[in-house]
Amino acid sequence: MLKITIRLIVIFLIIGTQPSCVTFAPPSPFMTYGGPKTTPKGKSEAAIALGTSVALFDGAHSGGEGWFTRYKYGITEKTDFGIDFSGASRNDGGYFAGKVATRHQLGGASRLELGIGAADDSSGKSLNTDLAVTIGTTKDKTWNYYTSLRFAYAKGFAPNSITLPGQTKGNDSIPPPNTSFIMLNLGAQGEISDKQKFIFEGGYGYILPKDEKNGPAFYISAGLLFTFGRKNE
Repeated sequence: MLKITIRLIVIFLIIGTQPSCVTFAPPSPFMTYGGPKTTPKGKSEAAIALGTSVALFDGAHSGGEGWFTRYKYGITEKTDFGIDFSGASRNDGGYFAGKVATRHQLGGASRLELGIGAADDSSGKSLNTDLAVTIGTTKDKTWNYYTSLRFAYAKGFAPNSITLPGQTKGNDSIPPPNTSFIMLNLGAQGEISDKQKFIFEGGYGYILPKDEKNGPAFYISAGLLFTFGRKNE
């Protein structure tokens, strides 16, 4: 399994060095990282991960290496609220995004998530939203597995649409096209201790810019999930 993972990462890094000429409004953080349970009431959850991703448009491949981090707080036994951040660097620029999101556990093995956020990319900025449903196993003491189906939409704004006091707008005033995203995430969650879990997660999806060519996207990542806070009463 480790050899397969290393080979996939190498393939993605090679593809990520290819030139890119397809722009699209940058998405919100799209990783799931844990599921289908929510953060217990009164407790906090934090995640950190590293990975690589690639977009495979026809004749225009783009990839890079990135990071992801999250903080969630349990409002009730079935609902939590928090923030997600992600960033990446690639051969033709960089990316940073954040969102606020709430998750609600529908049942013992399913969860619904809704997020609203913003992103800044070398090709432009965006306001975005996403909706995801996660299902998975919860009973095993060592390994559990989950899958998420995520839909997202990003409205594009020009790179110079926001300027600081004293700055002037340049000629780079063309916004990237509004873009829809669909992503299927698959994850394996291994328990290190009651408060720590190792997560390996990958995803496959499609990027659908308005009036532009569509293309598939992949990512692969690994990280840690921590739960902390007061003991359950």
